Amino acid sequence: MGPIDAALITEYFERYAAALEFYAGQRTQAAADCVQEAFLEFARLPELPPDPAAWLFHVVRNRSLNAARAAQRRTNHEQAAAEHSTAWRRVASPVETVALLDLLQSLDDARREIVILRIWGQLTWEEIATVTQSSRSSVQRNYVHALEQLKQQMEPRECPTKTSADLR
Repeated sequence: MGPIDAALITEYFERYAAALEFYAGQRTQAAADCVQEAFLEFARLPELPPDPAAWLFHVVRNRSLNAARAAQRRTNHEQAAAEHSTAWRRVASPVETVALLDLLQSLDDARREIVILRIWGQLTWEEIATVTQSSRSSVQRNYVHALEQLKQQMEPRECPTKTSADLR
């Protein structure tokens, strides 16, 4: 077989692109992308395969299967992340949720980020240090200070009461 030139690619594209996209569309929403990638790969071949149509359908089939698997993984990941991120809301009433969000907003940006990464992100101290580009000890220290600050704000304020001696 000979080399693949632009005219040959155009010919195969005009002849098979619609059918290839329909074929890929049975598995994935990214059918057009699968066809485009297959033709890019086709254009890079050093020579024409023995059966170009079969080769194109084979490549589109593999790409559509990969795209479908990737979409399913992404969907599963997004569902798990959504469930995880809202899990804390299920245990708190709407009023408690608003109060918690207000408390978090009272922290400075760096400490709020550390608390969220540790509690909701469930990252290790090392991972948080990497994300925030700071030392592990600094991360831990800021986390402890943030929790102390939150605890102080959550404790009910005692109102001074007047005793009978104060009234005299």
